Amino acid sequence: MTLRARSTGNDLDLLRTIYQAAGLGRTALLVHMLVVNALRVADAPHPALLGLACLVMVAWSVVAFRCNQRPERRTWLVMGADLGITLVMVLSSRYVLGPVLLDESYLGVAVYWMLAAPAVLAIWRGSLAGLVAGGALGLAQFVQAPALAPRAWSDMLFMIAIPYFVGLGVTGLSRTVAERNRSFATAVALEERERLNRIVHDGVLQVLAMVAREGNELGPRGKMLAVLARKQEDQLRVTLQDKHVEVSRGGFLDAGMTDVTTMLEKHQSTTVTVSTMAGQVNMPTARANELDSVITEVLSNVFKHAGVDARAWILLEQEADQLIITARDDGVGMSRQQLEEAADAGRLGVKQSIVGRIIDLGGTSTLHSAPGEGTEWEFRVPIGT
Repeated sequence: MTLRARSTGNDLDLLRTIYQAAGLGRTALLVHMLVVNALRVADAPHPALLGLACLVMVAWSVVAFRCNQRPERRTWLVMGADLGITLVMVLSSRYVLGPVLLDESYLGVAVYWMLAAPAVLAIWRGSLAGLVAGGALGLAQFVQAPALAPRAWSDMLFMIAIPYFVGLGVTGLSRTVAERNRSFATAVALEERERLNRIVHDGVLQVLAMVAREGNELGPRGKMLAVLARKQEDQLRVTLQDKHVEVSRGGFLDAGMTDVTTMLEKHQSTTVTVSTMAGQVNMPTARANELDSVITEVLSNVFKHAGVDARAWILLEQEADQLIITARDDGVGMSRQQLEEAADAGRLGVKQSIVGRIIDLGGTSTLHSAPGEGTEWEFRVPIGT
């Protein structure tokens, strides 16, 4: 059993809290920058430019805070602008403050406000991104006031280390929350499985068993129903006895994705053989459901037209971002003329339920069939995002 549940409340609250904390940290660094620059504005050779730089950092801090609180606004454009503005502030330090004032304090125009941009990038894209961005800004600051004094190179070290460890901390916290969610999802899935076991055992399985037992007394059609009921009963018992619960790996559990391999393996039975690749092939759930409906219709046609003893084989392959699904059977097959006659007669299962769904998914379908040689479908469907 595969369960995919997104713990939207807790996960998003965690990220929102982290970005809010980053915003508050940026605000604290902004206040510190304003106080430091206010104390030295009278000694700066270009006080007007220093004041303008402070206004730019105040305005951008407001914009960055608002953007970082909304997931859809956290883009490379925003993060690039954040780093770019910070870099401009750092590189203007020697001209705006003058060599004497800068060499005395080693604090540029941005002071420690320049830590905010790489720290947010580390939260968004991980510790390595934060390390690179922090190192670039630290080096730019060091170039403005190069010296062997401990204060000069220590600031550059802090610019590298702080964003890196921020990224590590956020990644570790996210993994912890994801693991907790997986454990919770597993417990919920097992509980739901037990509940369904009771319902199905008391109802559906008893009905199937009765049909399988008494169908033979109802003539040829009853015998066919008895065979089908027995197969469905066996398959259902196997499914209900399966205590394995698998939840998706990775950062956060996503209800919007379905593992196609697991989905297809549910069609496995004594007459249906399913072969898939190792590992998961995730597809948006809506698309996966349509694809599953196609396979269900194909197998339904096999048993409807080829008999309950016909065998079917399903093969799943992946080629780049495209899934290739082959479904074949050893049934009676059909000619193109028979297919066209069925469509003209209003039996549109192939045309609408199979070909139509594949077209809607942006894929292609190919049918190979001949009387006495069975039927083979090949579907090529983009995985989609």
